[in-house]
Parts: sequence; C-alpha cells; structure tokens
Amino acid sequence: MGELVIFDLNPYISEYNCKTYVETGTGMGVCLGHASKFNFDNFYSIELDGELVEAANRNFPQENINIIHDYSSKGLEELVPTLPKNTPVLFFLDAHFPGADFHKISYEESIREFKEEAFPLLNEIKIIKKHRDISKDVFIIDDWKLYDDTLNYEMPGWAYKSLQEELGLVTNSSQIIGEFELTHNCEVKLQHQGFLFATPKL
Repeated sequence: MGELVIFDLNPYISEYNCKTYVETGTGMGVCLGHASKFNFDNFYSIELDGELVEAANRNFPQENINIIHDYSSKGLEELVPTLPKNTPVLFFLDAHFPGADFHKISYEESIREFKEEAFPLLNEIKIIKKHRDISKDVFIIDDWKLYDDTLNYEMPGWAYKSLQEELGLVTNSSQIIGEFELTHNCEVKLQHQGFLFATPKL
C-alpha cells in the first residue's frame, strides 16, 4: 500500500482540468485527506470494510465527499455512470487485499477469501471504460509491483506470487497498460511499492 500524499496533484488538475476525484480503497482516509486539500469539485471513495467506512464518514463530513460502502467493482458500476461525461476525473486505484492492510486478516487469507476482488485493478479499469470515455481522465495506480516485479521499487518484494499462481490470479503489467495504450501515456514511478501514472495523450 502506497500513499498518494507524496504527490502534488495540482499539475494534473490544472493541465488536464480534472474536477472530480475518485478512489478505490478508502482505508484510514490518508489519501482521501490528501486529495481533499486540492481543488476538486467532488470526491468519491469506495471501501468494503464497514468500520473504515464509518470512520471516514465521521472524518469527512463535507457535502462534496462521498464514501461508498461496497466492493470496488460494484461501487464503480454504480458510481461511474453518474459522473459528468465531459468532466475529466482523476482516478486513484488502490483497492487491493480487503482486510489485510489493516491487519484484520492476513494477506494469504485475504487472497484466498476474496480471490479476484483481492486483485481488482483490471476489472476496475474495464468497468470505468465501459461507462465513460476515459481519454481525458487521469489514472494513478498504486502497488504496481504486483503487476511488474522487475523494477527497483523503494519497497520491493512480494511473498504471495506462488499463491496467486496456485489460485490462477494472474497480474500482468502488459494487460493493464494495454487498456490505456490508445488514449494515455504511461509512466511508472518507483516510490513506495510503485505507481503507474496514465495521463491523456495530448
């Protein structure tokens, strides 16, 4: 789990005119709190853990901040069709391993229990693309080492690759980048556990 706090979002807001912020994986609200300091009109965060949702609703009472209690895939299916079609969105996708990042269950338990929902990224992107033209949207994707383990990240290593293979949970960087190849330029940043930035082609 990386944190968005290390990035200045202003260049993406100004250059690409992003007005809406959408994230998957609220967690403790650190990334949402960071994003809320920037000049977005509306904020949406999707979280499966009910206790974390309750905490986020207490911590973010602002009318323009909306916490959605659901799986990231289901939350996006409901949310994305309601977003203004011609208003660029900044998506921060970080909904891996329900329960594990906050020590309610182990990573192995999360992967075995939630399976595809423990690695929802590809499905999230497909859902977003199904419901909107993404060509003007910005995507920041966390935990890139799960998709490409060949790079020198600040926090390298992943202990559950063999478990993924056992369960048939393939994570492939080329699949993800392929979803963006017609519309976006992709850049990997090595901070934390790696981030993929996909920005619109101008």
